[in-house]
Amino acid sequence: MKIFIDDSAWVQLLDPNALHHQAVTDAFSRALQDDDKLFTHNIAIGIALSEIKRDLGFTVAWKFNEIIEEAYTGTHLTILWIGRRNQKEAMRLMRKHAELPLGLYDFASYILMKRRRI
Repeated sequence: MKIFIDDSAWVQLLDPNALHHQAVTDAFSRALQDDDKLFTHNIAIGIALSEIKRDLGFTVAWKFNEIIEEAYTGTHLTILWIGRRNQKEAMRLMRKHAELPLGLYDFASYILMKRRRI
């Protein structure tokens, strides 16, 4: 199965006091055990890294960065990149669907997931 991990899931995974920590931890463990294909994007990692540093400190944030790098260089994680083209397309979608309570990177995530059939 293909699974997309957004910034909030990364934060929930690392923060033991987060509301959904246990559920996310269990889901993540199952995904690794089942050899699911995990995807995220560069902005999700950046946002998560900033939130983790703010809430849990630099040491935890740096460990998160090291884990991401190790997973990325292995076979566990694919990092998709939101570049200029994806961001412009996300801006168009955000304008088209202005009534939705979604941010720019929610639309960018949608675009990446659609392209990868996640």
